[in-house]
Amino acid sequence: MPMRRLAALALALAAVPAAASAQSTDADARILFETRLRSETVDQQGFIEQAHALTVRTRLGWRSPTADGLQLLVEGEGVAVLDDRYSAPVDPVPGRPAVADGETLELNRAQVRWTGLSDTEVTLGRQRLTVGNSRFVGNVGWRQNEQTFDAVRVASTALKPLTLTWVFADRVQRPLGHEHAQGVWRGDIHLLQAETDTPVGRLSGFGLSVDLDNAAAFSSTTVGARLTRTRLVSGDRSLTWSAEYAVQTDAGANPANYSLDFQAVAVGLLSPRWSVGAGYERFDGDGLSGFQTPLGTGHGFLGWSDVITTTPPFGVRDLFLRGHVGVPVGSRTLRLAAEAHAFHDADGDFALGRELDLSATLPVDSHWSVELKAAHFDGDHPAFGDADKGWLTLEYRY
Repeated sequence: MPMRRLAALALALAAVPAAASAQSTDADARILFETRLRSETVDQQGFIEQAHALTVRTRLGWRSPTADGLQLLVEGEGVAVLDDRYSAPVDPVPGRPAVADGETLELNRAQVRWTGLSDTEVTLGRQRLTVGNSRFVGNVGWRQNEQTFDAVRVASTALKPLTLTWVFADRVQRPLGHEHAQGVWRGDIHLLQAETDTPVGRLSGFGLSVDLDNAAAFSSTTVGARLTRTRLVSGDRSLTWSAEYAVQTDAGANPANYSLDFQAVAVGLLSPRWSVGAGYERFDGDGLSGFQTPLGTGHGFLGWSDVITTTPPFGVRDLFLRGHVGVPVGSRTLRLAAEAHAFHDADGDFALGRELDLSATLPVDSHWSVELKAAHFDGDHPAFGDADKGWLTLEYRY
């Protein structure tokens, strides 16, 4: 059965009264509701005017009780535009920078979850996928329109100490929206990941095959591994570090022919109230193609400005510092965070730019939160111009 029909099947099953039979319990049943109002401003080199976007995203859904190991979930998502002085994905405005949040109304999730096998969970239908740190497969949660997948996902701890995850998807609902020419990707996506604890940290390895019918340039095969560890060193202070490596080759109908790699290392010191860290990331390029992560959550890895959203043919090297501190505000904690980035080509021959990111986040109560966030990109290369972006977000989660 094509994956695009699985979401419809899950939605239909959600209406079956048997889901709330006498064998079920109401402990895990709930209404799903959240809304996010965001103001985004963009001042970008090469554009006559600034972009001003005021959008509100609302999600409403229902998660059923679990009966005989089955649980149903259905959720709709809508994005309304209150201030449209920007270039939206399907409504470009000449002279204004782009903001990737357009008006849309769609089925966000419609899935069946089954836990009838010991230590195994199977999820079928339109679903949110976040694998590992979301670098290679993620939901792009920063954007108002979330990325979801028509997929089957199997996660199991039956082969202890391994945790295995297998995913097959044939459709990706991207943040651009279903009305955009590239808003929905179709094809065959396979993922296999294995994780386990070792004496030197948590080790995960994965293989990701992407063969897209309507975006062949992003078809690829990627194999990689990531090692992470947090170790208590003194009092409530811990040392944390991570290392990651992956190799990517062209696949399917991709017209390119390449074999590129990705490397990342990071080290940090953290406590319950603050953290500091430094890191290095390198996306390879061979002059014609760059190492890409088309299904991942890009925001936050190469700075918050998203000026560098796809890897250029000459690659990207990023040296960064980051940290945060929690400041008591009454009974709540204000979280202040900052990042600084220095970007070069993959071989370090020339500079691409520098970036400074700042944010302040305050949970008002158990449901409401407010965030003020800014990114300043100072470009050193014609492909990446200067950009200043700012966001003010008010969010409610039920």
